Parts: sequence; structure tokens; C-alpha cells
Amino acid sequence: MKQVLMGVAFVMAIMATSQQTASAQQAIKIGYFDLEAMISIMPGAEKIDSILQAFSRDSINAEYQFRVEEFNRNDSTLRADSAKMPAKVYQERKQKLFQEFYLLQNWQEYSQQMYQEKQQQLVAPYAQKAIEAFKAVVKEAKYTHVFRSDVFYEAPEADNLLPMVAKKLGVKVPPPPKQN
Repeated sequence: MKQVLMGVAFVMAIMATSQQTASAQQAIKIGYFDLEAMISIMPGAEKIDSILQAFSRDSINAEYQFRVEEFNRNDSTLRADSAKMPAKVYQERKQKLFQEFYLLQNWQEYSQQMYQEKQQQLVAPYAQKAIEAFKAVVKEAKYTHVFRSDVFYEAPEADNLLPMVAKKLGVKVPPPPKQN
């Protein structure tokens, strides 16, 4: 009798485990999404590049020119007046000039940082809308795993969430380019 009960318990445990495994396998739903591609097709996003070019030309480059002229003026003034000024004032101005020089030497890094901050500022509203729509699609379609589209070498088009997110946002997805 003990053996029969143990056998029944063993069979029930195997059945329960196999049902859990089967339901877990059925519940997994994988998709992929490209946030940058979604943002690029959103209305108004095409203006971001031209705004960034204008920002680079009108703000970053203009500021660089101003700082170079300011550095040259301060350098000339320091050289011309160095004999007349007290040592402490001379050291303070020399230190300030060194800071200006350091900024000019590292201008590429500084300008990239300003450019990226401006880019993030301009892209943020589009990204926020796309992410909200993306989260809604994931929840509605019951996806358990969503990856960036660039992690797959090959994936079925049906698992691409971009068309669903675009539909949720009311954005028309352009047709894929024809390949010869």
C-alpha cells in the first residue's frame, strides 16, 4: 500500500511539473523593438538634425570663436601689463588664462558634451511618447521579453513591435526598401 501511494505521489508530481513546464513554455512571448527607428519616423523628428546643425553652427562654433578671441585679448593684456601689476594680480590673471587655455585645448570634448545634451533635450519628448506607446503594446500583446532589434541576426517580422507601436502613435511606417 505504501508503495502504491508513493507511486501515485510520484506520478502526480511529474504531471504537475510537466504542466508547469508546458504552461511556462507557452507563456513566453519574445519580440524586438528599435527605439531610434521609431523616433526617426515620428512626425517632427526630421527637424532635429537641422536644429542640431544650426545649434552647432550658431552656438558651439560662435562660442569657440568668442573664447579664442577672449583668450588672445587676455594673453596680450597680461603680457603688456605684467611689469606694472602686483605679483598676486599677475598670478590670478595667469591662472585664469591657463583655465581658458585648458578649455580651448579640450574644446572637442566640451563641444561634444554640449551637442549631446542638446540632442537629448530635443529627442526626449519623442522618446517619451514612443516608450509610453511601446509599454502599452507590450502589455496589451503580453510580451514577456523584448530585445533591441540589433541583437538578432534573423527574426520573424511578426515579432517586430515597431509597426504596432507606430499604429498606437498614429504614425505611418514607411515600406522597407526594395532589395535587388
